[in-house]
Amino acid sequence: METILNFILALTTLLGGMGWLVERRKHRAEGEKAELDVSVIYVKEFQKNIVEPLKEELLRHRTAINAITLCSKYPDCPVLKQAQEDLKT
Repeated sequence: METILNFILALTTLLGGMGWLVERRKHRAEGEKAELDVSVIYVKEFQKNIVEPLKEELLRHRTAINAITLCSKYPDCPVLKQAQEDLKT
């Protein structure tokens, strides 16, 4: 009788341990997926809030710099002089 009880106890412990391992792996995989999802969301938000506005601002600056040559004061353009001074520092 004691042997049967020990066998049942050992089997229950083994099955419980296996169940715990399966759940642990499942939770770990879910955690890693959640981290990846958060990373993807962060990158998209960074693109939307930082990169895209910087691209737009850079485009405006390039347009302005290209328009300097059309300025009637081109050789003595104060904007051009300021830009050149900023590049030196």
